[in-house]
Amino acid sequence: MAEFNIKQILIRAALDYVGPAFPEWYKKNQKKYGLPDLRGINSKQLLGYKYFMTVKLGYRGRVFTLPNEPLVSIGLAKTIVKTVTVGKNKKGTVKEYINTDDYVITIKGLCMDLVNIGLYPADQVAELNDLTEINDAIDVVDNAFFELFGIRRLVIEDIQFDEMIGESGMQKYTIRALSDTDFFADLNEKDQTKINLLA
Repeated sequence: MAEFNIKQILIRAALDYVGPAFPEWYKKNQKKYGLPDLRGINSKQLLGYKYFMTVKLGYRGRVFTLPNEPLVSIGLAKTIVKTVTVGKNKKGTVKEYINTDDYVITIKGLCMDLVNIGLYPADQVAELNDLTEINDAIDVVDNAFFELFGIRRLVIEDIQFDEMIGESGMQKYTIRALSDTDFFADLNEKDQTKINLLA
């Protein structure tokens, strides 16, 4: 029986980067950093980089485990309004911070039945399809990497099943999602807004 390195196959399926295996890194360093904390890790090592990891998502008692440790990357953007300054000798713009957007999560993976190699992974594809049909926030289950960013729930925006020419037993996919946060009314902020309007 031939042996397969699923991570190498995933890279060959047109993913452009081999990221560090975060779970192994965390096992070796968890004593040093204790609970996941962004202050303990250089943020350049995290934001925008891609990591192989087990990803489990839960919804109403059902847990979806994404196939074969996909690659995960997390990004963040801010909404900034830039106003051009007037004047012959003035350069640059005036920047006004509006808000910080949700985290953008990209998950790239490969469906492949490691027992029946060569057989199309229909069950894995069907489970991914079931996951993306959920029109609600989905829980992130026991994931230290997501916890570093305070991401405990996400909403799936879309899924893409790409072509796999000449590979009948494999199916690559890309999931794009946004972090989800509960919003609670802050009565103190509401009262302060009324005072400002009346002043």
